[in-house]
Amino acid sequence: MKAQRKIYANIILVFIVFSVWRAFAQPTSATVSQVATTRNTMLEPGQSETNEPSTSTTAPVHAKEWSSPEVELRGIWLPGRELLESTETIQRKLDGIASAHFNAVFPDVYFKGYVIYPDSRYLPQLPEAQGRDPLKYFIEEAHKRGLEVHAWLEYGFYSYHTPDATKDKSMGPWLDAHPELLSVSSKGDRFIHNPAWGDFYSMCPSNPQCHELIAGIASEVAQRYEIEGINLDRIRYAGESYCYCDYCKEHFKKETGLELSSIEENSATQKRFLEWKREQLVKAVRTIREKVKAVRQDIVLTSYVVPPEEKDNKAQPWDLWAKHRLLDAIAVSMYGQNIVVPAERAVKILGPDRDILVAAISCEVSTSAYVSNIEKARQYSKLGQITWYSGKVEDDLEALRNGPYARPARSPFQKNVGNK
Repeated sequence: MKAQRKIYANIILVFIVFSVWRAFAQPTSATVSQVATTRNTMLEPGQSETNEPSTSTTAPVHAKEWSSPEVELRGIWLPGRELLESTETIQRKLDGIASAHFNAVFPDVYFKGYVIYPDSRYLPQLPEAQGRDPLKYFIEEAHKRGLEVHAWLEYGFYSYHTPDATKDKSMGPWLDAHPELLSVSSKGDRFIHNPAWGDFYSMCPSNPQCHELIAGIASEVAQRYEIEGINLDRIRYAGESYCYCDYCKEHFKKETGLELSSIEENSATQKRFLEWKREQLVKAVRTIREKVKAVRQDIVLTSYVVPPEEKDNKAQPWDLWAKHRLLDAIAVSMYGQNIVVPAERAVKILGPDRDILVAAISCEVSTSAYVSNIEKARQYSKLGQITWYSGKVEDDLEALRNGPYARPARSPFQKNVGNK
């Protein structure tokens, strides 16, 4: 009897020792759980204002589960302010990005109503960048590291940002010169107020003059610089109650016979107005594509788009852009701890056109969730991923090198980068 008790006691002791070891031992393999750092969420103008990361948990993906596509877009966005940093900082940042086997960078070239490069025919250069060409230098350094460069037109139809529109009377260079192109809401609001970021002005997304502006900037950058692609953004309306400017009122009535002044909720007129707005944005992207391809037939044209649940609110017809093959890739927003729900919705919406789907994911979640989302994205998009954003990815680089980006991959758009 005593011998049996001794055996039981030894078994219990072994179990306790094993449990303690499991709790405190450091994993030696390159797993996601090895680097589970949590960071605060920050939404940057130029991305979705409402698609905040979910609070759902994500099960770790272990090393043996990483897939290694030989061809895959691995892009990352760089806000314009990062192009204004010192040459040493830019070089160090690009070194880190390249070391983690990213293969494309998306630098911001148009934001807050200005362009970052000099001597544009369309908009003035950002005051902080005057006297130099930050874009030219950035492209040269990116190409030295074998990285594709896709110029990101962040602001799209948004034309200006100010912390407080009641104190800053400017609407930005473009709208100050063309106030008739301002987008207004059904209540007459002239700017979009975001409690976290301040006030944004938008030009009318329906007006062909605004289409020509974005097309002009895109084609100018494509013609002037040795870049691989153009990445559009904010090719959409500011919200469901936009746009009720004079142009929209006149042309909506002319084309549909319906008045825009008084639209009831869920009415036939409201549904037709949504259809009409979507049609205008198909025209916009077609105009941009035609103008860009006229100067550079080989240029890759992509766009960041809002998540599925925001698509109708912004009247952004990314399903139609895909159907008509106006873009080479559509980066659907899947920011959050777990991308499964928006990814499944995007695949369902795109249907047979899902082959141009790219997963737009955020690194502003835990590292474990971020790298896990890359692996999940591969189930829904064969084309690849773009990460938001470079300013927050440094802490994730080791996890990428030891995990989903352990092996290099060739971009599906690659054409001998840096040796044209």
